[in-house]
Amino acid sequence: MLKLLIVLAFVTALAAAASAAPEPTTQPAEPHAQIAALAKDPANKLKAFTPKVTFRTGRGNRHVPMVYGSSPWGAKSSFPVEVPECIHGRHDGDRRKGFLFWGRPLNVLKDRGVRYPSLEKPQWKRITGGLSLDNPLADGLTVHFRVIGHDRMMEIRFGITNNSDKTIRNSWAQICAKSDLEPVLAEKHPTSSHMLSGGELISWDSAGQDLAWLDDELTADGKGYKRSCFFIAQVGTGKIQGRRTQQPLLTLGRKVDVPAIAKADKAKRRAVIVYSPSATRAFYNVLQPCFHADPYLADIKPGTTEWARTYLIYFEGDLAAYMKKLSAVHKKIVAAKKSPAKGKASPPAKADKAKKG
Repeated sequence: MLKLLIVLAFVTALAAAASAAPEPTTQPAEPHAQIAALAKDPANKLKAFTPKVTFRTGRGNRHVPMVYGSSPWGAKSSFPVEVPECIHGRHDGDRRKGFLFWGRPLNVLKDRGVRYPSLEKPQWKRITGGLSLDNPLADGLTVHFRVIGHDRMMEIRFGITNNSDKTIRNSWAQICAKSDLEPVLAEKHPTSSHMLSGGELISWDSAGQDLAWLDDELTADGKGYKRSCFFIAQVGTGKIQGRRTQQPLLTLGRKVDVPAIAKADKAKRRAVIVYSPSATRAFYNVLQPCFHADPYLADIKPGTTEWARTYLIYFEGDLAAYMKKLSAVHKKIVAAKKSPAKGKASPPAKADKAKKG
């Protein structure tokens, strides 16, 4: 009996050591503390709430890297987030633009007859406060995701380790947040989502662009849409040409101040805000509906790992005032990135402590 206990203790110690393996590199460069403080800012009237992050393994979830964040507005509500919907990028010298990886197997995604790699079964692991996923890709690449619940927000870390002999450029992940399982935010029309432009809270009808064409896309019962209808708002300053293509895709005729989009209720008092410091646009699709501010990585040199973050902030209060606060924080982050000597480096990441599922 004593020998058996000793063996069990030894095995347990080995498992603990393996679960405490360090991250591939340090944390993403974005100053997480500033966003965490903003989520708890007095302007956010939502009471303290840490979303529980889970995944499901039943039919319909088996081939989709979907995680679920609990909702503060209903015990049976949740926010599904596809992590990732897909990952874009290319090697040095490879002129083809395309996907490094697609989150779920889709036969329609082909490049000259070659199907893009995808997860056949997401291998999510439980870590302190959330979930982790590490998935090998082709050509010596490994993608990393961490989804962690914090007070009034979810943090999603996205990273790629490059063990090839070529630099990986233009890499970004589509992190697809959906609101169809939260009745408070279930409205599908694009005017239920909001951005900040010129210090003003706007939506997709704020640049004089007609949205009447969407009526032809409605389902017979008028409760949903027959296909994806995409809406994109570019971040930056200056003028932009608003246009609509036959996909259908509408590009907003105004640039936005901050790479963030808020999915709100009719009164604009409750919302989930998706924000990525490294994103270049806000994105909306009426079909689910889903909303994005997709994270971009710096160039990934051989033998290195790069990270970026996306946040889902749960909010109640004056949305326009809060988005202005977010814009002010974002400007500081951008300024610090341009002058790294003045900013403080992020501390090393703590080891993920895996839990038994």
